[in-house]
Amino acid sequence: MKKILFFALMGTLMLGSFTSCNNKPQEPTQEEIDAQKQALADTVLAKIDTFVNQYADARSNSFRLRTIELTEAEKKIKPDYLLDPSVANTLVTRSQKINALAIYLVESGIRKIYDMPREEVSEVIAKLAADVGHPVDVNYSDSDTPVSEKVRKSYEICKGKDEIAYFWQFHYAIMIEYTYIIAQNPELFFSKITEDEWKSYGTARETINSAVKELAKYDEEMATVYDFLIKNRVSPSTIEERNRVFGSIKAAKQYRIGNKDKYIARRNALLQ
Repeated sequence: MKKILFFALMGTLMLGSFTSCNNKPQEPTQEEIDAQKQALADTVLAKIDTFVNQYADARSNSFRLRTIELTEAEKKIKPDYLLDPSVANTLVTRSQKINALAIYLVESGIRKIYDMPREEVSEVIAKLAADVGHPVDVNYSDSDTPVSEKVRKSYEICKGKDEIAYFWQFHYAIMIEYTYIIAQNPELFFSKITEDEWKSYGTARETINSAVKELAKYDEEMATVYDFLIKNRVSPSTIEERNRVFGSIKAAKQYRIGNKDKYIARRNALLQ
């Protein structure tokens, strides 16, 4: 990992580097710093590898918006809440582009189930993918490749590039977009989701949050994402209340109906 925070490492090293005669800290050697960096990286990566397997399995059993089937009558009411492709031209930072890439990929699936044109948004996706330096065909294409395999392949690519932070930011933005889409029409989308699919979705969401929190301890990019997560949290703060609110489709639907504006604001904040 490129961005393990130096001061966290220094603090750990300095605690064990006092001399016995005057209690003045000794400067850690470069070898000690490098060894501690590697130890922290190995510990975090081991946890993240576990998280990615949990996430991949959960996503395989969860619902996927692009595969939901609508009736002909439902298809006639086209969504008016999708992100305009022109917004991509206003984005400046890499973080904004990563988030937008996730948004457009999810919304490409929405366009698919509504039989809407996808050519323009496909061009935007290709450009954003090139800008951030990651292909998208291994993530959420229309192929029949199992979702778990796509997720793990994407993770290995990111790991090989030393960009694990990208992987989790990207999938965090996907989840934010999912909640945004569902909040736009809870009656429709919750009618297409089974209780088991919803439970797996919840596991995937919590796994992403846990991975972001873990990486935020050492990675500057994830620290920023985690700060966003905390500041823009829509769900209840306690585990007990979250389990109650999201423990069933009925309860989750009512919560989203009552907090629609918050879900919309959180998604829009991804691009600010």
